[in-house]
Amino acid sequence: MATPPDPSPREELLQRRLTRARLALGALGMLVAMCAIGVGFTIWYWISYLRGPGDTPFTRGPYLLRVTGSEAELRWRTHGNKPVRLTALDPNGEAVRVEGGVLRGLEPDNRYTWVARVDGTGAAGGSFTTAPTTLDRSVRFAVLADYGSGDDDEWAVGRLLAAQRPEFAVTAGDNSYLVAAEVLLDRNIFRPLGELMRNAPMYVCLGDHDKFFPGPGAISKAFELPGDGGRFTVDHGPIQVVVLGDEPNEAGAIEFASRELKVEGPAVRFVACHRPLQTGDPILPLLRETGATVFSGHLHRYERRTVEGVQTFTVGTGGQGPGSLDHTKPTPGADVTLLDIGALLVDVRADGVGYTYLDQHGRVLDHVVI
Repeated sequence: MATPPDPSPREELLQRRLTRARLALGALGMLVAMCAIGVGFTIWYWISYLRGPGDTPFTRGPYLLRVTGSEAELRWRTHGNKPVRLTALDPNGEAVRVEGGVLRGLEPDNRYTWVARVDGTGAAGGSFTTAPTTLDRSVRFAVLADYGSGDDDEWAVGRLLAAQRPEFAVTAGDNSYLVAAEVLLDRNIFRPLGELMRNAPMYVCLGDHDKFFPGPGAISKAFELPGDGGRFTVDHGPIQVVVLGDEPNEAGAIEFASRELKVEGPAVRFVACHRPLQTGDPILPLLRETGATVFSGHLHRYERRTVEGVQTFTVGTGGQGPGSLDHTKPTPGADVTLLDIGALLVDVRADGVGYTYLDQHGRVLDHVVI
């Protein structure tokens, strides 16, 4: 058998190059495989440990609509109308009866906690205090107005009030700027004040901006306000708040206030309206007779005033800002008048009522006990 001829130098060179190419391709393949494994591990680790919780399933809320001595009610919206399971516990850790968004069979003057679950996961939670039957302890609530800007100042006021843990909040109008259209409510109300409203119901008074086109329909639906000017009464145990809407001197507002303020039972009475009271207003004799203190907004200032014997607080500093100073001039005769963004805390006790105005940084700018 003939011996194969030795490869030529050219053939040897080609063979060496082919071998090197195969080795390089093998090394490249191993590198690509290692990179793919590294990328896969990184993605798995990020999903499992670094990503954190997903976006909330709620598009609005949950928020407390009302709290009495025996019941509490929550509202919410979810993406795709996903069902929500609501559970709650009393101070002893016992389960509370829940029907839809209503917690029933509660005891007065107790702190309850709640959790809202979506797809088996606790997606939101909060707590609240039911109304007391007497004033054996101090009851704190918050008052704000002209807040619905959705800007940093409003968010700061929302955080301030949430930290103060009021049992409820009352607004004195202009809850959304420039109008109370449905598309603006989450930006202007439900997100900036979300933490506050998970832990305390907010009772809303309508203002002039809330009534601008397209009207107050969206905000009235969200807070289940009555159609007749948004007038209603809050009874938080012995504390009564009569909400009159934008114009307290309208005939319908005076008629409603006269009926509600003369109901027997409340130990302390308040009125919330949007427009500040002025000397000669026809509602003043009724307010003076019943001893009601009045909260208002509209003027983008904080002012403490006495108008023909009626104590009033203007709290139009909730976030929108003063705007042109030509439209936010101090009221002559005011005991205190300030432009600082903030809100009012009211502490109701058997021996008197304390009023504390805090700016958005938590500083006390005014305090009086009446």
